Amino acid sequence: MGRTIRPWLLVWAGWTSLAVFFAVSTSLTYRSTGRPANWWLTTSRALGEWWLWALLTPAIVWLTRRFPLDGRRRGRHLAAHVTLGLIVAVAKTLADRQVFFWLSGFRPYLLVSSLALQFLIYAAIVAATHGVQYYRRSREREQLEARLAQTRLQLLSMQLQPHFLFNTLNTVAELVHDDPDKADEMITGLSDLLRRTLDMGDAQQITLAGETALLETYLDIQRVRFGERLQVRITIDDEVRDALVPVLLLQPLVENAIRHGLSARSSAGRIEVTAWRAGSRLLIEVQDDGDSPAGEAQFSRHGIGLTNTRDRLEALYGEPCTLELVRLPHGTNVRLEMPLRVADTFV
Repeated sequence: MGRTIRPWLLVWAGWTSLAVFFAVSTSLTYRSTGRPANWWLTTSRALGEWWLWALLTPAIVWLTRRFPLDGRRRGRHLAAHVTLGLIVAVAKTLADRQVFFWLSGFRPYLLVSSLALQFLIYAAIVAATHGVQYYRRSREREQLEARLAQTRLQLLSMQLQPHFLFNTLNTVAELVHDDPDKADEMITGLSDLLRRTLDMGDAQQITLAGETALLETYLDIQRVRFGERLQVRITIDDEVRDALVPVLLLQPLVENAIRHGLSARSSAGRIEVTAWRAGSRLLIEVQDDGDSPAGEAQFSRHGIGLTNTRDRLEALYGEPCTLELVRLPHGTNVRLEMPLRVADTFV
């Protein structure tokens, strides 16, 4: 109820302010010419004239919403407003004359300039109503886009987490009969990683240092399976350790490197994760030395990890981010480039 009345109270206050302004202006004009100022008459007349507009404003707002000027029938609606504006102008001018007659006992002349002024005020109310409606629609559109972006991010995160979870559980299932102790270690590590991700709640971003800690927990799980065959070196420049990145950004990239660079061979494999600053951009590379013939097509078309990462970057930052996968003579390199963002400020 309060939200409904408050806008109209503001409208009434606005018209009252105009009435007081013109009343004071008229009285001072009389004083400046040496004539006595009739404060009661000028104030009563001004309040009567502008309070009539306060009474008419709700009706004009309703007419504006009924005949909007931004639709397919804008020409017809414009003609309707011209007609209605003339009717309101005539009625308002006659009403002003009557109010002045009640206050002073005299009827002022009916001037064309008075009709034009009333019509212009009607047009101003119509324009202001359209402006308010446009502003509200813009705000609603922005809020809706923000909610849609947040929902999309949540859906992408929900898609990524089960993907990682199922892969890890499949590995546990392979080990549970052959090496129960290793399977138990993997389950313990998986529980720790899930606890950390759940503790973050709905957060979509994390510092690169925090993301690296999550990656180390994931790597501990994989080291149970691969042992010394899995060699990972992580190099993060100090100036980007506090940079914000999407949660679980590195894990799917390293997982792809393990699957396509290490799982298919019996010898040791090396993965390097590097992050540094280049101007106002954050660059991250994940490189493996595997011999898998898998090219970018396999990753982008059949792998959830990189496709999901591309979508999350686009939804989160809303500006150009790149994710490039390049086949090397011995291995694959995934290169990420995104805005360097610390806390709520872009660098």
